[in-house]
Amino acid sequence: KQLTTDHITTIKGQFTAQAFVTTDIDNNQINAFHPGAMNFAHQNKVSDADGIELGVVAPDGRDAMIQHAEQFYQADIPFFFDPGQGLPMFSGDELLRFCDQATYAIVNDYESQMMVDKTGLSIEEMSERVDALIITRGSQGSRIYVDNQVLEIPSAPIGVAKDPTGCGDAYRAGVLFGLSEGLDWHASGRIGSLCGAIKIEHSGTQNHSFTPDEFASRYATAFDQPFPVGS
Repeated sequence: KQLTTDHITTIKGQFTAQAFVTTDIDNNQINAFHPGAMNFAHQNKVSDADGIELGVVAPDGRDAMIQHAEQFYQADIPFFFDPGQGLPMFSGDELLRFCDQATYAIVNDYESQMMVDKTGLSIEEMSERVDALIITRGSQGSRIYVDNQVLEIPSAPIGVAKDPTGCGDAYRAGVLFGLSEGLDWHASGRIGSLCGAIKIEHSGTQNHSFTPDEFASRYATAFDQPFPVGS
């Protein structure tokens, strides 16, 4: 499907946001980031777009994250709170407000501990504020806190790990795809795991690709069950 560019705003005199990630052989990373035009993202409003079924509040300008969460909430549009590297910008009270507004939240294990430290709440207590809380745990898979239970989602087997940058984004894309197809959390989480596994086998954040048949075949091999879409 073609992606619309209707809501891309050009900010004169500003560069597009740029990130430079340096990774060592132990997968330790240092990021250098210039926000540029991203600092003006709050100029875009949720109400500018029609037919939104599911939103994502991801790392963005501080004002944009706060305002877009409020706009999704006021419009009764379900959304993911995915703070990522933007998490340190917010106080404990602000993070709790995000959780109270959001339908779902997703963080990695490091970010989840930061939320615990900032809010003073346990993981279980935070999970009670959203319909589902997802915590990704790298090679250990992920945990989904939903309906008063904890789902353990396995990681998918990989060949050679080349670059972890972007694995979290790939996981999120898989989960969003699964939910958009009406799948349950188990299946959506496994799709996310496989997306992350495929990504880590490639250098760069968007240099990997696969066909639907290739993905379905690898899913069946990884999890010993048929791919739940189109099967």
